[in-house]
Amino acid sequence: MQHDPREVLVEICHLMVERNFTTSTGGNISARMPDGTIWITPSQLNKARVRIDDLVRVDDRCRVVEGTRKASTETPFHQAVYRALPQAGAVVHAHPPASTGFAQAHRAIDTRSSAEAYYILGPEVPLIPYGRSGTAELAELISRSMRTRFPAYLLANHGVITWGDDLWKAYDILDTLEVSAQSLLAAEILGGPKLIPDEELHWLDTAHG
Repeated sequence: MQHDPREVLVEICHLMVERNFTTSTGGNISARMPDGTIWITPSQLNKARVRIDDLVRVDDRCRVVEGTRKASTETPFHQAVYRALPQAGAVVHAHPPASTGFAQAHRAIDTRSSAEAYYILGPEVPLIPYGRSGTAELAELISRSMRTRFPAYLLANHGVITWGDDLWKAYDILDTLEVSAQSLLAAEILGGPKLIPDEELHWLDTAHG
């Protein structure tokens, strides 16, 4: 957890737009502070135009304690991730096209055809069932789904979530997820992905540990 993550948070907002990882006002990013509050992006503001003064700080009950804008409507599920994963220092929610396509198809991403994806993302990118945006129902679904070994998740009919111990880690996971989803789609066109042998996956698991 960074002492003041706001500058990096804004930088990642702009990168997400440049990389086409989200719609203009879609997605949200947060970073957890040592006291348990989080800095999060505001509601309904184009990520390309987010500045430090636009960010909002909220407590564990999603009440604004600093900032003048309305916090993202997805704040409850960010807090749900932090409650489920005490080691998480940052959460990114985005709508990258290829990964979100898998989410729309209700298809978890099997990473076993890519050594890099398997090592970084785990054996799969799980699919979290559909829940209405901004609701306690969705926050609960997300909280129940979080596992330490899986840093990335698909939200059915919605988008993706990644987490890390800091903002750059969470963003790098998002980047790996989307590139991996694009590669997997290309493999499907070329006859289908070929899985890495089990003994090699075991070696990757050992290396990860």
